[in-house]
Amino acid sequence: MNFLLRLRIPLLVSAVSFLAACSTSPLSRIDSNRALYESWPIEVQEAILSKKVIVGMTPEMVQMAVGKPTQVITRSVQSGDDEVWVYRTGGGGGGLLSGVSIGGGVGGVSVGSSGVGGSGGVAEENEIVFRNGVVSRSSFK
Repeated sequence: MNFLLRLRIPLLVSAVSFLAACSTSPLSRIDSNRALYESWPIEVQEAILSKKVIVGMTPEMVQMAVGKPTQVITRSVQSGDDEVWVYRTGGGGGGLLSGVSIGGGVGGVSVGSSGVGGSGGVAEENEIVFRNGVVSRSSFK
């Protein structure tokens, strides 16, 4: 009985991780709006599949490529306003499954926590700047 319980935990963690990864992939976003995706130029379609942001993309294209931003900021510049989409990842952000590693540790699963001063990795921040409704600059690589 104890063996079955120990077996279910890694399977549950694997299933949740798999589903979370699938729901944030460009393919799932493309599938939910395939007609729109197919109406865009091939260069844009390729960028979306590669999770890249290129100059000239619209907000809809960017969302399909990399998802919704963590934060949206409006900055005033001489030529008007820029809308800046900020994407933050890593840094021990503290989601439900942060610190869970499949395949690490004894028995294939290692669970840890990371908070301030923890070992949750380095926080990464990317910005996409929209001017006149299209990407004018991006720090996504």
